[in-house]
Amino acid sequence: MKYFTPLLLIFLCLVGCNNSQKETAEDVVYFGGEIINPADDYVVLYHQGKFVDSLKLDEKNRFMGKLKNHKDGLYKFYHYPEYQYIYLEKGDSLLLRLNTYKFDETLFFTGKGAEKNNFYIELFLLNASHERPVYQFTKLDSDEFLEKIDSLQDIKLAKQKKFLASNPDVSDEFKSFTDKAIQYRNFRYRETYQNMFFKRKKEDSTLTLSHSFYDYKSRVNMNDSTMSHYSPYARYIMQFINNSAYSECLQKSWKGEKPINTSLTYNKNKLKIIDSLVTYPFLRNELLRYTAYSYYRNNATDIVQNNEFFKLYQKVTTDTKSKEEITNLHNGIKSLQSGNNFSNQIFVYDEKHARVPVNRLNSKRGKTLFYFWTSKQKRHKRLITDKIKALSKEFPSLNIIGISLDEDHKQWKKDVKTFDFPQSRQYRIGEREDVLRDFALISINKLIITDRSGNIINAFADIYDADLNEQLK
Repeated sequence: MKYFTPLLLIFLCLVGCNNSQKETAEDVVYFGGEIINPADDYVVLYHQGKFVDSLKLDEKNRFMGKLKNHKDGLYKFYHYPEYQYIYLEKGDSLLLRLNTYKFDETLFFTGKGAEKNNFYIELFLLNASHERPVYQFTKLDSDEFLEKIDSLQDIKLAKQKKFLASNPDVSDEFKSFTDKAIQYRNFRYRETYQNMFFKRKKEDSTLTLSHSFYDYKSRVNMNDSTMSHYSPYARYIMQFINNSAYSECLQKSWKGEKPINTSLTYNKNKLKIIDSLVTYPFLRNELLRYTAYSYYRNNATDIVQNNEFFKLYQKVTTDTKSKEEITNLHNGIKSLQSGNNFSNQIFVYDEKHARVPVNRLNSKRGKTLFYFWTSKQKRHKRLITDKIKALSKEFPSLNIIGISLDEDHKQWKKDVKTFDFPQSRQYRIGEREDVLRDFALISINKLIITDRSGNIINAFADIYDADLNEQLK
């Protein structure tokens, strides 16, 4: 408790000040804590997808925030690149402590509101520990599988019962949230089994599911506004839709050349199912957006089919921002086809803050390799830099262009100095919003390869491609 004492004293002091202004402790929520081995300078808080506050770490890696006129419920805090959920209610004074080397495992809360949040983290870690055994259970027949996952659910329900007995004043809303978190995890296991069953049935057509296996689907609420910003729920709904779309393809005796889950038919099925079943605006548009990214990640070269997918996406989406985002991605993919050159309207910035056209970065000495990085993902930055350095030794004539996704010019220049990579030329983007349109960047591992004239050879390469060396010869 030694660590928490100073922050708790500050909390009490602030509450005392507020009381003098006729504001009671119940009118506000405090959220603070300490991050050990921080990966970023901030803790950023969101509620239902909306920005709430950005809390800067001090010299002791501590932070504290005061939320006025807050809304009770589930919040999401980021310490980039990690995130976790907390449940905040009026009058809470919540402190956390964690070590980024074991983010979830070391996360612990004290202060008012700590009990319910520690219980949620206990559930979260329990779910994580069940992932491996559940995968093993998918090899069983369906009745045995259901027995196994129901026994896992019983463990969670027993812990919930014990928690509620020890905390009788916990709100009905928090209890309802944990009820759903437990239930939808069980539902997700069933969807995972169904997914694995499809794969096994390809090898053994005699396999069957029990008649009662799908009964749970009647209990699924596809439009739960209280859960729609909770990613495990959203992932479950997406898995439900994936399996439904897959089943439709199988029922029509799929004969496509591509794997079902990368095909146009399957992805159009997903759009149609979302359109027919999901009405809650945020969840609906997030699922449509995710489906679009998933489709384009696996379909970068068939422009005719891409146009067909995009036409349906535009028809069913209702969110202007998402529509603009996917439009930029669609147009970016179309412009980066093999044989094309970068548009003269695509720019990056050099160390002098001068705007440089990307189509002038090619080299007459050989091929050009563009790669991407950001200081927000330190591990990736280190790994990809090491891999690119190795490629520069293997291909001395390779013209290497690093493009940072960071917009802070001073910080970017500091980061570049630490690279010790004179074989590369480093630039940064102008506006983050232009990355999809200019580079069709879905994965941070993306590479773009051009010839000595600047013509695109492959704009959809990846640092982990097995044949990357062949592409660079």
